[in-house]
Amino acid sequence: MARKGGLGHLKRLPSPWFWPIHRKEATWAPKPSPGPHRLSSSLPLELIIRDDLRLARTRREVASILAHGKIKIDGRVRLEKNYPVGLMDVVEILDANQTYRVLPLEGKGLSLVRIPKDEAKFKLCKVYRKTTTPRGAVQFGTHDGRNIIVSSDEREVGSYSTNDTLRIGIPQQRVLSHIKFEKGNFALVVAGRNLGKSGKIVELKRGTATRPAMVTIEDATGSTLDTMVDYTFAVGTEKPMIKLEAS
Repeated sequence: MARKGGLGHLKRLPSPWFWPIHRKEATWAPKPSPGPHRLSSSLPLELIIRDDLRLARTRREVASILAHGKIKIDGRVRLEKNYPVGLMDVVEILDANQTYRVLPLEGKGLSLVRIPKDEAKFKLCKVYRKTTTPRGAVQFGTHDGRNIIVSSDEREVGSYSTNDTLRIGIPQQRVLSHIKFEKGNFALVVAGRNLGKSGKIVELKRGTATRPAMVTIEDATGSTLDTMVDYTFAVGTEKPMIKLEAS
């Protein structure tokens, strides 16, 4: 009988390069379960607790911590060891009174950046698609798998577009504000060879049938870089709304 579905296991050697594990210490690595982020762009919760934050030494200890409801992701208690934690997710360690955001860092890939308490109250979500429901409400699909439905009666909803960013409250999961993807606003590069770099958007180039839409970003030193719009994430207007670097 033919095998159905994907493999339920993952070896360390082909695991994503930014995972905080030694490739040759053991054979197997925890495989992220299906969820809001892809395997290639997420960290299993077990790795965050055991290998990154070093709050546990074994898989059994990780399971005990989670079973007692000590870890929150985006304001909600998570119990699954292999839950995929990805870009912009907020990780709260309740007993340690520590809060982190998952962000891309230059040369390191997706990493945990410790953030202050006030930043832990919201999350940024990039709009991937925008549709209208049969009842006239507007539905936004975001980078982390959310489908946010907003009444068309609310002000400014009509100005929200794909590639814009929504600031979502935690844990109520409601839209608090909106950042347009436009010239003059601040953007973070979340993929490609310029991963982790950030700066102001100085130029937008429309795509064609053979060329993707591009954006030019100027950093604090005055240097510019070109990357695809799909690789960027609006994070503020005059300045970044979130902490972007590890302290």
